[in-house]
Amino acid sequence: MARAMYSSLSIRMKLIFSLTVLWAAHCYGEQAPHPSAHECYRTCSWPPEPMVCNYHFTVEWFSTMSVFCGDCPYNVTDCDADNCIPLNGVQRPIITVNRLMPGPSIQVCEGDVINVTVANHLDDHEELTIHWHGLHQVGTPYMDGVPKVTQCPIPYGSSFVYTFNASNSGTHYWHAHTGFQRADGCFGAIIVRQASKRNPHYDSYNVDDPAHTLLLQDIFDSMALSRFLGHYIVKLSNAPDGLLINGHGRREQFASGDGGAPVYTAREVLHVRPAETHRFRMISNIVTHCPLQVSVDNHTLSVIATDGFDVIAEEVDIITVFAAERYDFLLTANQDAGNYWLRLHGLGDCSKSHEVALINYIGTDVEATPSLPDDNIAVQGVELNPYNEMNLPSPSKVPIYSLRSLVPDTDEVLTSEVKTYYLTMDVNNVTKYSLDDYFTPNMMHMQSQGTENIIGDARGRGLGLSSAQLNHASFMIPNANLLTQYDDIDPSVFCDATSIDPGCVTSYCECVQVLTVELGENVELVLVDEGFQFDQSHPLHMHGYGFRVVAQARLGTSVAVEVVKEMDRQGQIKRNLVDPPVKDTVAVPGGGYTIVRFKANNPGWWAMHCHLQFHHSLGMMLLIHVGDDSDLPPVPDNFPTCNDWSSSGSIGEETGTGGDGKGHVVAGSIVLLIASWIAVMVNPAVW
Repeated sequence: MARAMYSSLSIRMKLIFSLTVLWAAHCYGEQAPHPSAHECYRTCSWPPEPMVCNYHFTVEWFSTMSVFCGDCPYNVTDCDADNCIPLNGVQRPIITVNRLMPGPSIQVCEGDVINVTVANHLDDHEELTIHWHGLHQVGTPYMDGVPKVTQCPIPYGSSFVYTFNASNSGTHYWHAHTGFQRADGCFGAIIVRQASKRNPHYDSYNVDDPAHTLLLQDIFDSMALSRFLGHYIVKLSNAPDGLLINGHGRREQFASGDGGAPVYTAREVLHVRPAETHRFRMISNIVTHCPLQVSVDNHTLSVIATDGFDVIAEEVDIITVFAAERYDFLLTANQDAGNYWLRLHGLGDCSKSHEVALINYIGTDVEATPSLPDDNIAVQGVELNPYNEMNLPSPSKVPIYSLRSLVPDTDEVLTSEVKTYYLTMDVNNVTKYSLDDYFTPNMMHMQSQGTENIIGDARGRGLGLSSAQLNHASFMIPNANLLTQYDDIDPSVFCDATSIDPGCVTSYCECVQVLTVELGENVELVLVDEGFQFDQSHPLHMHGYGFRVVAQARLGTSVAVEVVKEMDRQGQIKRNLVDPPVKDTVAVPGGGYTIVRFKANNPGWWAMHCHLQFHHSLGMMLLIHVGDDSDLPPVPDNFPTCNDWSSSGSIGEETGTGGDGKGHVVAGSIVLLIASWIAVMVNPAVW
């Protein structure tokens, strides 16, 4: 019954969006040009000659395999038509930016100023923000794109101009930071190149082509919100239905007219010049618990950067990439001229998923593809960043902390005294049965004192709903924008690790959790994934900073934070303090820990959260507050404000401009969205 209900919802949504794509295409025109057509894509110079790089993002709902796709995939020319987005052949609603998925690629030089006007045309009236993942927003914290933390969300029909400096070079990406929009297609690449004099690997490769940017994604056959509710409320599977490379893959079978082999949509093809070394820039927009092993048949991969930070080249056969990580690697086309598979092998919830792209040596027939086994066979060889492995390092497993950074330790976080904070994470089943429970304004609202409604062990493995927690509490989105309207927020909604009730492991608790550090402080975070509920690994992303990864280990299938603290007191945790890599996203192994260090020299309110979309939406997040208001740059003129109805007293009382002079009014929270969708799920007759 549950599966039938979700199928019915999906069909109805497809019909609705099929009827709207004709109108949308008429209004918003054709696809954007190749990134090399933009004036800011150029050879970078030193000393820098910065440019102001202007972009316009129109964000809208659209559909794959729409009427604009004609006879695709039977006619491959139709698949490349304007406004046709085939993806993997499955027809479903998606969010596009400028009618592209993935969205437009921003390619600039270090030191350029980026202006992006984001226009929200989402027809279901969703709010929207964009986060510029990997760009630390030094001096521009208001542009970080975290709803109700750094800005008010952009309402439907309005726009907002993001302006910031491309101050840290490397491979980054942008994505929606509201709802499930990232999972439905709102993301794209940001590449910040350096002048040759600034690039330590410049002499190691011949080709750095925008076409060699790899955007990896897991995808559902239906809208992500439907799958989230199916998993969260009904306990259906959250495994993705497929994988995509640069928006291409194969899933839907189309019958051939002559009764022969089925026809599929095209896979991605990456062209390389024989005997030359190419720089590939790999970005993971993974949404579910889906680490991916990436390899290229008959070729080794030389890793030269991670999350935009250079490392000494490390030659491996496999790179395991977690959600939101980025890796730059060199591939030398030194094999016999021909075609070779770039393979994605899924792990975790993606253990049954795989996808490929074709590496084509220029001058050879792209149709002469090598054979490909039907099953998902793991590639053997030396692996970087292995998933939930114990007893590392080993001859065939290279942990992430073993990479040697080329970034000097100018902040002296490796040689100076640090202040250590222990943070625990897990997904626990808790009691949460009434929608009324969502609207209690108490700081640490607990649905049930004790565990009388829990069937299972003391960690809540039994009945109840999942609570994604940091320090045993879920994050609550404040009613007003924290960075600019702190005084409008009820002080009782804030908490820190010391004020969270131990009972929150089994009874739902939410608050605006804050870790407060002094400006200039050397910070060490010991991140512990207790792993009592699921055998997973949480990729943690920190906004505003890069950090040194100095230690990582899996101790077992589960571990309590107290055990890790005692090990540390006994000197049993060794830290790599010799050129450890700098990253902004790192996996924390289930039943283990990852230790990072950074200097708190960028004032603001910076989010740190799990980058698995469902966990983030359920509250696996906290804020790192660095400095105070006097340390912040001035608030931009006419910066939008927002508030809830009970605080402001009237709808739309507070307004401001976000690039177009239109007022910004914020409408509710994700809880209201979930509640309305639950009503649809349980009463299909409303359709």
